[in-house]
Amino acid sequence: MFKKILFVIAVCTLIISCGKNTAKDDHGCFTDYEEAVKNAEKKNIPLLAVFTSERNDEQNEQFVTDIIKDEAFSSIKKDYSVFHVDFSSDDIQANYQIAMLFNIDVMPAVFLCTKEGYVVSKISDEEEFSSMLEFQNILDSKKEQLSDFNQMVAQTKKGSASQKVEAIDTLYNATAVEYRNFLLPLVQEVLKLDKKNETGLAGKYILALAETEAVTAFSTGDTDSAIQKYLEAANNNFLKAEDKQECFYTAAYLAAYSGSEDYDGIMTYLQTSYDLAPQSEKAPAIKEAIEYFNLIRQNVDKNDYKDINSFADEK
Repeated sequence: MFKKILFVIAVCTLIISCGKNTAKDDHGCFTDYEEAVKNAEKKNIPLLAVFTSERNDEQNEQFVTDIIKDEAFSSIKKDYSVFHVDFSSDDIQANYQIAMLFNIDVMPAVFLCTKEGYVVSKISDEEEFSSMLEFQNILDSKKEQLSDFNQMVAQTKKGSASQKVEAIDTLYNATAVEYRNFLLPLVQEVLKLDKKNETGLAGKYILALAETEAVTAFSTGDTDSAIQKYLEAANNNFLKAEDKQECFYTAAYLAAYSGSEDYDGIMTYLQTSYDLAPQSEKAPAIKEAIEYFNLIRQNVDKNDYKDINSFADEK
């Protein structure tokens, strides 16, 4: 899980205005994420996050020309709060953290979000947009999915504490793993609403919070703090044995990934992880990792070093 979001900057650092004044680009799109979200909430319209690199390749140039610069795009800006970052412009400097959070691997990249900024769907993987009509048709095809998300969000604000927690869990499960960091405020809300774990979900969100906080620490180079977040979570009685196992295994992974040569410490994390749930689905992989690092430890004095990253790449 951690490897999938390793490079993500935590949500708590992204919801910071990059400028005091409302900023828009030459196409009339917001260049400040916070302003785009505020506009979406004020007008009760969805957020559309668009990432391009206009001057870097033909496909992005075509997207900007055929879609964003099209006169019909003005209707999109009325129905959606459009946040646009172009990697070939100065905007990317102010919005680098946002771009990383959206886990962008190819551009153009377009994300449909609720007014709160919760990601409903990445729509740019489905097909190339060669015209405004195609772009509009795809957005229209997402209306039902957007409506479902809006209903799930609305449910998180209704009923008893346990009902709200269940509603948050429904939304969390419906959100793709790589975009769940956007749900950080709701994760924190679960832990406030269910302090006694009456729903049985507190452990899940203690782990989710640890993951987000660990990403924050690791992204700044503070591996020790990142590891500590998982160790603290593992000490919580609300976590199941397999969740605690995951915490210690991830602690070992983080230490290995950072290049630590504290093989005894890594071995301790791995052995603790294995002992917590020796019959789990992950146990065989953990056992292999223990054997692997045992060999490394034995060969260190012989200067017969094995690449620690081969374990890190498996996580």
